Amino acid sequence: MTNKIFTLLIGALSLTAYARPHHDDVFISACTDNYKFTTHGNTPVVENSTETEYTLNSAVNQKIQPGVYYGEFISLDYAKCGSCKAAYKGVTPENVFYDDTKVCFFNDELWRKHPKATAKFRRTFKDIHYFTRIYLSEDYLVKNKTVTITIPTKLKGYRLVERNFNGHISTHRAKVGEDSVFTYTVTDLPAERDEDNMPPFGTIYPHIVVVGPFADYHALYRWSRDMADVDCTVPDIKTLVADITRGCKTDEERIAATYAWVQQNIRYVAFEAGVAGHRPDRPAEVIRKRYGDCKGMALLLRTLLREQGFDARLTDIGTTSIPYRMNDLPTLAAANHVICTLLHGGKTYYLDATYSYIPYDYVPLHIQGQQAMIENGDDCLLATVPSLPAETSVDKLTYRYRLVAGNRLEGEATYELCGDMKEYFLTSYHTAEQGDKEAFLANNLNADNHSNTVTQVAWKQNSPWEKWAVLTGLVTNANAVQTIDNECYIELNPHNNLFIAKIDTTDRVNDFCLPQPCNVIRQVELTIPAGYRITHLPADFKTTVPQGTLSCSFARRGTNKVVFTQRMQISNKRIARNDIPRWNEAVSQWTDACNDQLILKK
Repeated sequence: MTNKIFTLLIGALSLTAYARPHHDDVFISACTDNYKFTTHGNTPVVENSTETEYTLNSAVNQKIQPGVYYGEFISLDYAKCGSCKAAYKGVTPENVFYDDTKVCFFNDELWRKHPKATAKFRRTFKDIHYFTRIYLSEDYLVKNKTVTITIPTKLKGYRLVERNFNGHISTHRAKVGEDSVFTYTVTDLPAERDEDNMPPFGTIYPHIVVVGPFADYHALYRWSRDMADVDCTVPDIKTLVADITRGCKTDEERIAATYAWVQQNIRYVAFEAGVAGHRPDRPAEVIRKRYGDCKGMALLLRTLLREQGFDARLTDIGTTSIPYRMNDLPTLAAANHVICTLLHGGKTYYLDATYSYIPYDYVPLHIQGQQAMIENGDDCLLATVPSLPAETSVDKLTYRYRLVAGNRLEGEATYELCGDMKEYFLTSYHTAEQGDKEAFLANNLNADNHSNTVTQVAWKQNSPWEKWAVLTGLVTNANAVQTIDNECYIELNPHNNLFIAKIDTTDRVNDFCLPQPCNVIRQVELTIPAGYRITHLPADFKTTVPQGTLSCSFARRGTNKVVFTQRMQISNKRIARNDIPRWNEAVSQWTDACNDQLILKK
């Protein structure tokens, strides 16, 4: 789609009204994209006009859908694409409860006798607080494109910041009368690619960040504070707080109980419709409806904590998908999330109630290392959220086996999770259909091919306020043992793995992002019966890649035990495109080492 303008309204959307093409059967032969800053009365606005020519580059007919977004703060003033009829639809993204963004698009087909099509659009950005980014790349290869931005002297406080520019883009600035005219010429820019596990869009594709509606982050804070100035009265709040904290004896217990109550009683939904995307719902309404977005949940949590005398504050923050900092680029594009910050006992706690299964003293991955704008009366405090080591997000599965009858392993499995790995697992568990929950748990104690027998699966601990979730079950593994004559070959690798699938590089152009930094551990403790001796103990293995460490060890413990430990420790989840073969090879070597068999002789 041509002319993509990313605002806080539409930044989370798919960039087209259809499946993104990833071929060069069509290219953009010419495009002009003009933005003029002006005023309607005393209100600054941006007038946008675009004209894009699409050209067929294939012997096969190709369907195209030129289009643009519009909505509450973006008026669609003109749309034309030859004789095609315009289509209009809402484009609420997945997991968003309500969004008013719409798309106007045309269905056209290029073929031998109609090899070119030209689409024209005109729009007005009526509130330029929400006009934050202009992307230069397109769904198709861009042969020639010119983006012109005109800023008059009376709006000279606006500035343009270039991000991810490359050799395909040249820039020129000129003074034309009282206007500053910025021209960006794009030549032979490859098409965007929408790939699985790719880095955030704003970190890789060339775009222009528009800065100016807020003079600095102080002004951004005041705007956000005013938007959050809603009635925080909660009827009978003292009774509610007493119920929530019943049995609590310490401040820490009261904080944990309050945080857990919001996590478990308020369902998270997203609002991305204009003002509703920035103004929180009243806490009383969030309680009544039993759902809220990040702002509503954060404000409710702040209200409940303040009722107990705690110093709780609303906080704007950009998640890890946001590549900007508010003090550098004071724009709405720099913050896409709201949490509650608690200052208590000389410590700062960053409470994100949209995470349902973590304790209050754990910082979720998606805000780690990010800049937080914490309310502080008429001004704000800027802080950087701590980044936690991989050891704080653990997925550990331990089998305590004994060799039975020389042909199978039997024992207990214990699954322990903390941090984001706990959140991920419990979210998956609770969203499974009721009849599938038991199977879900059993499968996670099983091998990847479900070849073991798993029984008596039970939670030992799974509350949100506890650090660890613990699941146990009994496992019989008959596939790991093979006996030939008097020798017993045992594969200790449980084949219950995460993140080891080979990454296909055939058509890939972008880096690959693993789900999260973490520590994935698989351990097997084998008790060897009397009468057996070890004739082959596999060698240990360790390899280091830019993402972290892959290792395994085989160790004797006492006179009759062998302990196999397999560990994947990911500290950097991003794999550069050119490093993917190295990652694949490291995983392959690691897997081979883990598969080496223990040999016992009777």
